[in-house]
Amino acid sequence: MIMGAPRPHEALSVLRALEDLACADPLNVRGVLATLLTLDGAIHESSGATALFCDEAAAGAEGARNLATLPEALKSAVENVIAAAVPAPVEFALDEDEPLFGPGGLAGTAEVFLEPVTGELRDRLREAREALLRGEGLVVELTVAGGEAGLRRHFPAEHPTVKACYDEGAPELEEETGRDGLRRVFSMPLIPMGKALILGSGEDARRLAELLDRLGFVVTVADHRPGHLHGPGWDRARWRMVEGGWDAARAAARPDADTYVVVMTHSHRADGRALKGALLSPARYVGLAGPAGRGTKLLAELRQKGVEPRSGVFSAPAGLEIGAQTPEETALAVAAEVLAMRFGRKGGRPARLRPAGSSPAQRKGGVKVPGLVLAAGRGRRFGAGSKMLAEVDGRPVLRHVVESALASRLDPVIVVLGASAEAGLRAIEGIEDPRLRVVFNPSWQSGKASSFEVGLREVPAAAPGVVALLGDMPRVKTWLIDRVLSEFELSGKLCFPTVPDPEGPVKAHPTAYPRELFGEVGQLVGDDTAMAAIRRHWSQAVKIPLEDASTQADIDTARDLELLKVPPEQGRL
Repeated sequence: MIMGAPRPHEALSVLRALEDLACADPLNVRGVLATLLTLDGAIHESSGATALFCDEAAAGAEGARNLATLPEALKSAVENVIAAAVPAPVEFALDEDEPLFGPGGLAGTAEVFLEPVTGELRDRLREAREALLRGEGLVVELTVAGGEAGLRRHFPAEHPTVKACYDEGAPELEEETGRDGLRRVFSMPLIPMGKALILGSGEDARRLAELLDRLGFVVTVADHRPGHLHGPGWDRARWRMVEGGWDAARAAARPDADTYVVVMTHSHRADGRALKGALLSPARYVGLAGPAGRGTKLLAELRQKGVEPRSGVFSAPAGLEIGAQTPEETALAVAAEVLAMRFGRKGGRPARLRPAGSSPAQRKGGVKVPGLVLAAGRGRRFGAGSKMLAEVDGRPVLRHVVESALASRLDPVIVVLGASAEAGLRAIEGIEDPRLRVVFNPSWQSGKASSFEVGLREVPAAAPGVVALLGDMPRVKTWLIDRVLSEFELSGKLCFPTVPDPEGPVKAHPTAYPRELFGEVGQLVGDDTAMAAIRRHWSQAVKIPLEDASTQADIDTARDLELLKVPPEQGRL
């Protein structure tokens, strides 16, 4: 069995194979667990993959490979480890046609860590399984050489020794020279896939449960109709089965931010009840199976009851657009969309390099995307007083923007002040949030481009980009900021909303700029700001259409304040 570092489901499969071997012949299990460390002396994207090698007597078990079929150098090392019952590393030439750690395609000098199959090893892997099924991440640490060579240790994700490795979401190999010579330690994070809650009992629901279970999700299936989950094919030993509606399903699955809910009862009333509960839960993804028109109708009914989906969470019809018609195809499309959400990918588009900060662990507390609030201009057209201090709904204009940014997932929020710096500070006085940073642009007279430059210099080096807001647009709310941020995290590309216009969609705010565009933005002069860069990259940008321009009102003149006295309906997507 194989396991890529961030894929815990195959670690569970390895354990199942080991337990199958132990049940078949507990006294004569002769084999090793092999973990790929490096390829050609460096960490590879497949580092952390594992394989189970057994002698001929045990190699009939599913997932185990007969060691007699291994390359000679590896076979000899495996036999030595089995005989000595002591873990050891080995190097050998790996051919790209040799599918030892996956479907093949790896070639070079492979370094592998071999551990003899013992009751203790099974116990350690069982501990890892239990942690993953509880939704708890961990890091596996293997001491390859030096003091304590051969030692396997498991650490919880928050342990200070391994937290950086877990947050990075990738394996690492540390080397240091001490009294015992060179000590080498390989660390591999195991990040839980999350929980899947499926409401429905049709063949599409059963197929989806099978797929998500195989991918490592902890699966709960619920249906409000008695007896519908008792038919053939429902794996009651592996999945939590619930007879009941949303309330019973919620009590069993306990949805959280790593939960993926798919509603597929195909009953309008039951789907509506389940959808309402799912959208009010903290679930990261809520999908509704069925025709698009039905989803639109259900969502309209829920909105009348005050239920509004969080940005980037709801999908109807659920699943990537692959032309699915049969239950098997529907399950595949939905599972693919869930997987894309889980790994921060824009499903259905050609695979590209993952943008920095998009690994599941990083989104839980590692690399963040900052916000940049531009508020350095003089505001000549406003007349007397400062428009940053002008009140809308009882609060200064700039305070609206900064508080909406701080209520989003942006981190840090950088405010650039200039001409009316004192007024700007007064507008945000009393806001106590460690993410808030205020900087001054001494060259504010030269235009907004200089404020961009000042702000971009404050962006953390590890940040993959920045979301820019204008300080005089108090109707740009948190939901819209987070929607732009979500699209940027998924795509890594220039992102912004658009509003309808007779001549075609018009760019709106806020705007997410990937780091590779910082150079273009920083070289602009005057008040051209970033529009030149946006025009150059318009066709490649991710655009988020809004129904209207109600979120885009800005304060240029004192008369604009009168237009904002009555808050408009929020322009939704």
